Amino acid sequence: MKITKTELGRELPQEKDFIFSEKPVQGARLGKAGNDLYIVSPRRYKLYTDKTDTVCILDGQGHFKWARGETNFAAGETFLVQECGEYEVNGACTFIVLRG
Repeated sequence: MKITKTELGRELPQEKDFIFSEKPVQGARLGKAGNDLYIVSPRRYKLYTDKTDTVCILDGQGHFKWARGETNFAAGETFLVQECGEYEVNGACTFIVLRG
């Protein structure tokens, strides 16, 4: 149950690789490519994982919030989100969630 900064070690999928919903989801623009998500969020986006998500911040800044605390993030950073259950990505930002 933690969120830690990491290095990606592989190439990210491009925005064009995602299929986007016509309607906003939680106020955000949401794209999907298999299990992976591309999210353009104006303020806050809630997610859930009982495994591991890799969250790559493409643009913006803010903080993660989960049961055990908060962690700041900024554009260009990548984080492992491990068995956190529900967590929030807070801040106007664009990010990709890679799910294994």
